[in-house]
Amino acid sequence: MAITKDSGRQEVVVARVAVTFGTGNDISATGTYGAIDIPKGAIVIGGYINVSDATTATVDIHVGDGATTNRYADNVDGGAAALTALTVTGYKYTAADTIDLLIDTAAPTAAGAAELVVMYMVDGRAAFSEG
Repeated sequence: MAITKDSGRQEVVVARVAVTFGTGNDISATGTYGAIDIPKGAIVIGGYINVSDATTATVDIHVGDGATTNRYADNVDGGAAALTALTVTGYKYTAADTIDLLIDTAAPTAAGAAELVVMYMVDGRAAFSEG
């Protein structure tokens, strides 16, 4: 028996958001911050959080969603300039959601910046056909 091929194809969707830490910036206190909207049927297939400007105080960053606050990254050190790859879980969203940044340790004197990039595909979507 042969495999039934699916000719539908889609590009990977890449979403990016830049955030700043510190008093008067995007993130100035502990809490959960919605960063990237994700549609129903989305499956995250890659991404990273890049702390490009380390904070001057302790900032602990988690990357997750409405169900699991650390689904993609846990305890990223906002006090160290570094790129951290997201952990790909294969989770498929059954409803629209957001990719969130959870800050559970932060000092209002923190000053820094980070970039979150999320790559995903949407199950059942086809932008063009191949073959």
